Amino acid sequence: MTTRRLRWLPALFLGALLTRGEARALQSPSSGGLRGDSAAIQDARAMVEAMGGLAVWREVRSLHFVHEWDHFQRIDRYLENEILDLTAPRSYVTMESELYERVRAYSEIGPYWNRVDGRFEVAGEDALAAALERAPFSLYRIARAVAVGDSFYAVRYGPLPDVPGATALEFHGPDDRPHGWILLNRRHEPMIWATTQYAYSLGPLERYGNVLVPRWGATGSGRVRYEMRSLIASRTRPDSTLFLPPS
Repeated sequence: MTTRRLRWLPALFLGALLTRGEARALQSPSSGGLRGDSAAIQDARAMVEAMGGLAVWREVRSLHFVHEWDHFQRIDRYLENEILDLTAPRSYVTMESELYERVRAYSEIGPYWNRVDGRFEVAGEDALAAALERAPFSLYRIARAVAVGDSFYAVRYGPLPDVPGATALEFHGPDDRPHGWILLNRRHEPMIWATTQYAYSLGPLERYGNVLVPRWGATGSGRVRYEMRSLIASRTRPDSTLFLPPS
């Protein structure tokens, strides 16, 4: 990862004036409160307390974190910088090693785009639809949603897919279907996080500033894993133009 890129990435947290359409997309979560079962909601709040506290996550609007990824089919490891908007389904990522360079981004207004080793491409509608379906159910977006009491979500207990006998927190969207799962230990720390598209076993929580997040994650098979290298939580939304394809 070049030092030049690391210097300019934090500056992207500077806020931008929003258009009327963007303001609607980024409006404050509904104040109706989390829906679902009271016991599950209580445990979800206890999880967020273990991750640094409801008061802290309530104020977090974006994250900038660095992961080191290791895939069993790759000869290189690579560093991934991600800027994640917690107020809307928006993500901007750079991935870089001595052998590989990729940038990818998406937002609710599309498209899902990539630049791989200098070659620009726009992914198909299926890739954007998949990203937007899983985006609200990332561990970090769930933590903020629980903290602010976002009525977009219903929280219940149910079976964890592909883990016989395990009961996990289920996170439902407005369609009242589960799209995310989190298995907690007795300390209310997340141990498995899953969406409809993938699942990760999670390492112990580690503090970054005032938030605590898993130090590492690995797929159920262990063939893909990441380690958290750094994380910055911000009260500022990322600049909305960051997620648009280059002109």
